[in-house]
Amino acid sequence: MSFKGPQIIVIEDGALSELETLMKDYANPICVTDDLIHSEYSQRLENAIGKPCRWLMASTYRANTNTVLGNVDIVLGFGGGSSLDVAKLISRDTGINWISIPTAASHDGIASEVASVSHNGYKYSEKCKSPLAVIADTSIISKAPPRLALAGLGDIICKTSSLAEWKLAHEVKNELFDDEAYTIVKKALESVFVSDSLETLISAEIDAGRAMSIFGSSRPCSGTEHAISHAMDRSSAELHGLQVAFATPICLHYLLEAGCTDYKPGEILSFMLERQMPTTLSEMKISPEQFIDSIHHGLNIMEKRNRYSVLKHLDVDDNSLRSAMADLGY
Repeated sequence: MSFKGPQIIVIEDGALSELETLMKDYANPICVTDDLIHSEYSQRLENAIGKPCRWLMASTYRANTNTVLGNVDIVLGFGGGSSLDVAKLISRDTGINWISIPTAASHDGIASEVASVSHNGYKYSEKCKSPLAVIADTSIISKAPPRLALAGLGDIICKTSSLAEWKLAHEVKNELFDDEAYTIVKKALESVFVSDSLETLISAEIDAGRAMSIFGSSRPCSGTEHAISHAMDRSSAELHGLQVAFATPICLHYLLEAGCTDYKPGEILSFMLERQMPTTLSEMKISPEQFIDSIHHGLNIMEKRNRYSVLKHLDVDDNSLRSAMADLGY
């Protein structure tokens, strides 16, 4: 499978300084960001790249509206998930390269070619372009709210579910599979169980993004737990990574029943509890009925994307879901 991943990856304190050399061949950058990052870091970014930059607030961008960019030759995504997603979409629609400059370790999309797009209350993934480079300045990322890093960690530990389900789908339904992508994500997953460092988390997120680009879709990193999270978006304002982590134990419960994983849901719950990640319905501010409804909608999302779910594999019904939720302490 073809792969064009980031040519340059820098994860260190002061990484923004690498931009001056990286930007020497570009004259007219546009930087996608948000109001907070712009107010705190816009001058620092322009000093780093050595030239003025045109700024676009991610909140003002509307897809498919033919936004007039003018004489732009490089797109910088500088901020959180929304800013990077808009940079990806602009890059895709214009053919211009983009550079990922995350300001938080909150998700696994900082190096991927997959953008999250909202439609009718749901979030869907759209294929775009991989970044030319990822510049992760830990002096900036370390100042982000700690809950954002927890969300990023949630987006990695959910690979305990997505990887096992992907292999099941390949074996049962002959879904496409790639050993290289699987191995990259597996190593990224294992790394965060060994080290709690910010650098390890960022590296794991970048590797997950590389794997998605290698495979050509989000499947290595996104299974039923992600589909449930997308369904939860209709009624929950919680961070994506915390939602996917929340849905992971119940998916692991059934993956373990199907003999597809060595990870026990109790082990993941303990890991989450030690880091004060939400593990109960009350913490997520949803009812049992809302969670079960989100599971049903998540299965619909999986079917629409032609992805096989372990819940479909075991023909799980609502009585089983309620029993599993009780056993897992939801």
